Amino acid sequence: MFAPDYEYEEIKVAIDVKGINFEATGKVEKQLGWKSLFKNQQQAKKKEIVLPAMEKDQACQVNVEIAKGQTKAPKYYTEGQLINVMKYAGKEVDDEALQHTLKESEGIGTEATRASIIETLKHQLYIGIRKNQVTVLDKGKILCQAVEGTLLASPEMTAKWETYLKKIGKNEGSQEMFFNKIKQMIEFLMQEAPKKIGSMEQFLQQVNEKFFIGKCPRCNHEDGKIQDKGKFYGCSRYREGCTFTLPKKFLGKSISQINIKKLLGGEKTNLIKGFTSKKGKNFDASLRYDQTEQKITLYVFLYTAYLNFTNK
Repeated sequence: MFAPDYEYEEIKVAIDVKGINFEATGKVEKQLGWKSLFKNQQQAKKKEIVLPAMEKDQACQVNVEIAKGQTKAPKYYTEGQLINVMKYAGKEVDDEALQHTLKESEGIGTEATRASIIETLKHQLYIGIRKNQVTVLDKGKILCQAVEGTLLASPEMTAKWETYLKKIGKNEGSQEMFFNKIKQMIEFLMQEAPKKIGSMEQFLQQVNEKFFIGKCPRCNHEDGKIQDKGKFYGCSRYREGCTFTLPKKFLGKSISQINIKKLLGGEKTNLIKGFTSKKGKNFDASLRYDQTEQKITLYVFLYTAYLNFTNK
């Protein structure tokens, strides 16, 4: 003999509480059936939301509680996941026709170009890879802010181009019209660029402050700031001809930003352990940048050695 079926209805209830709309989603149980045999076990598990039977426009008493919690940032993509996001970019498009077009064209890029697009972004320092996760670098954040809200950042634009290119292939569209539309779009973006630049000034200032290490001791210009350039520290006025640089690694030893700041201020660094000489011997020393000689002075216990440096 078998127990009867467990019967329930899934229901979504809209509730008006003093003019504020709330929604509740849950089950309305019609008949426990076989589930009555496991009632104690079901209570031990995570509680399901079970709503009482109710009718439309029925008045009811509700208890409203504020749940406290913290939102979690989305997980970083790996390079492989980012390629899939590019391939299935159509999922982010609301228009079903454009979504279908992107699906047919396999999203942004092709199987042959997506990996190279990511490599280009890495090489140009728009993105970086940390612990196998793709992170957007400051240069990439500036680019994102520059194109935000424009057609350049829109998967829909790719879909519309693909749609019109298919029309051209079927002799239903004009090649000249396609190029004219692109020309108009470029002209529009060029007109909008100054507005974007104005809105980005504050963000650019924050980025510059983040990369600011100290004042350039060579050009001594008010705009000459030493910044982190990735593999070395250099002057922000390099385009104006200032060639001042300091290495991040000196005689096989990484130099901390704290000690770099001391060098720029004419101070002697803390004792740094683990330098390696040309003969392969390890030694400890302090450093000081001689602004007159434009050389790094190496203080090793009982003697001082001058080492030629790149600043000439």
